[in-house]
Amino acid sequence: MINKFPSGQYYGTNAFDRRFPRIGLSHLQATVPEHEVKEHSHAGAHMVLATRGRYVTSAAGAQREGPVLVYNPPDVVHRDRFAGDGGWFFAISFDADDSQDLYEQIKLPDFAVRHHDPLVIKQAFGLLKAAATIDAVKLDLEVLTLNVLSSLNAQIPLSLNPPPWLQCAQEMIADLSDQDLGIADIADALGVHRVYLARQYLRHLGCTPGDDLRRRRVERATQMMMSSDQTLTDIALNCGFCDQSHLNRAFLQQWGLTPTAFTKLSGIKAGFKYPRLH
Repeated sequence: MINKFPSGQYYGTNAFDRRFPRIGLSHLQATVPEHEVKEHSHAGAHMVLATRGRYVTSAAGAQREGPVLVYNPPDVVHRDRFAGDGGWFFAISFDADDSQDLYEQIKLPDFAVRHHDPLVIKQAFGLLKAAATIDAVKLDLEVLTLNVLSSLNAQIPLSLNPPPWLQCAQEMIADLSDQDLGIADIADALGVHRVYLARQYLRHLGCTPGDDLRRRRVERATQMMMSSDQTLTDIALNCGFCDQSHLNRAFLQQWGLTPTAFTKLSGIKAGFKYPRLH
């Protein structure tokens, strides 16, 4: 028999748990070993932002490095879990009775989906940061929560018919993001002109190859912060940044907080205690 959790219940121990009418916000440390996590569902819709460790999910969507936000509709059976120990996640829960109304108002998907888009992740971290403060106003938290939820159905590709080689360009940038790539390196490898490459990138993906390279570097650096004990200096150099300050600037621009703030907020910093919330 598949377990059906009530809204707001997860495999983990709360660092904080804030409840409002129809909405719950909690930051949890995963406590159940991977092999003990069983298939289950939840009575209400929920979102999970993995902030530490490697999160394994069956949700639809491309897999990338770094933080992932997973949206699960009510009653969807899954076995999402952390690989290994030390996982942390921010859970955004909605009451079962409210989920249907949200579907009608926001046009949410009826299947589980994963998101790596910087805008969505930045909004989710902003909500986590606000929820972790002792003087957070309920109205602000509710609005921030609905903003995150609303942004999920806005992630529509700019083009449904990109040229096949464009995915190869993305994969090349991802694989070689720690190197000093030039646009000619990518264009020559794919057999296209560098001007054509730049134009098609912007047309179909809405960004430049350089934007994609910086995003990949930040994602890889964030993944290292989530799953290793390397210093920020070493992480910066291993991911292709000139130095730690270069990483700091790119990290802040992409996620809306510094690497130091990320480690503190995500439950990574040893000994960090959340303020007592009422």
